[in-house]
Amino acid sequence: MLRTALRRFAMLVVAAAAGAALLGLALAGLTGESARRGLAIGFYISGVGLCALAFLLGTRPPVRAKSDGGFLGFGRWTGGGVRFATRTERDEAINLPAIFVSIGVLLIVVGAVVDSRRLV
Repeated sequence: MLRTALRRFAMLVVAAAAGAALLGLALAGLTGESARRGLAIGFYISGVGLCALAFLLGTRPPVRAKSDGGFLGFGRWTGGGVRFATRTERDEAINLPAIFVSIGVLLIVVGAVVDSRRLV
């Protein structure tokens, strides 16, 4: 079971790194920077973005909207009301941000290793 979880996590990291590399190469092409610097910037942006998304997902309140209501905009809902989150939703609210932070920090570290302007 642990091996399967590690394999899935590795696949997520590889997919995120590939997306960050594509973003970085596109930015390098648009800005005229070197490919190495563009890759570093892509890893930085993706890592920080995943950490910010983790923060937003992790700060959700323990109440959810009932399924029969709808969002009208500017904080107005039609009917429905609210309910408390189920055990599965609470577990997801803890686990998903943890995965995003882990991958985000890994991408930032990879960006620091790849960056041609690092001080050390």
